[in-house]
Amino acid sequence: MKSAFSSGDTAWCLLRTLVFLPALLSNQYALAAEDGVEGTEQLFGTWANVVVTGRFGEESPWIYYGDVSLRTTEQARPFPPEGQGYQVSSVITHDAVGYRFDANHSVHVGYAFAYSIPPLSREPTNENRAWEQHTFALPTSAGDLQLRSRLEQRTVNIGTGTAVRFREMVKFSHPLNKEWSLVGSNELFINANTVDWGPVAGFDQNRVFVGVGYKFDPTLRAEVVAPEKPIYSLRINWICYNSRH
Repeated sequence: MKSAFSSGDTAWCLLRTLVFLPALLSNQYALAAEDGVEGTEQLFGTWANVVVTGRFGEESPWIYYGDVSLRTTEQARPFPPEGQGYQVSSVITHDAVGYRFDANHSVHVGYAFAYSIPPLSREPTNENRAWEQHTFALPTSAGDLQLRSRLEQRTVNIGTGTAVRFREMVKFSHPLNKEWSLVGSNELFINANTVDWGPVAGFDQNRVFVGVGYKFDPTLRAEVVAPEKPIYSLRINWICYNSRH
């Protein structure tokens, strides 16, 4: 499918970037300032993510999306041999159906389930999320740019109230050759309200990842990325397609 990219898309892309870039930069400054604060904790572990996406038919504009994430963290072992070990601290799944308007614009509506235990949550927690998303994809001469806006409605089993959270991600992939590419992303999280089980209105978190990608064939790609801050030491994405992109 040929790109339907236009001058209007250019303006939309620039507007979203200009709106969120100051917020992203200010958050990075704030996080850097907190590095020296007593009590700041760094968590080391891995983040494995498997993504499956595709169309409901070769020429269908209807699309689907699914992923499963396993996050491990370093944790003290209370049993022999004593010391530090790793545990699975979070399991998250996302499932969605969507519609692709053209080569640049698509929307999704989906459901997510997350189970987490300390240190990624205060206590064992089941979380249910409804989410809506718009994705803008822009191929350029330097690589592929993606802007993703997501709105989440979150409920948990340990508290009451629905937390609303907005997420804006900017991702860029620069090809080195037919197989290898450099990958970088930044995602800003903003809570829209305050609820009794934890979320507070305003800035929630910011995630920065940089790494490399490898395309095995048109239907399978892997990405290995590391964060800007050592919250997780490694993230591995396996992305599978049911059609050629």
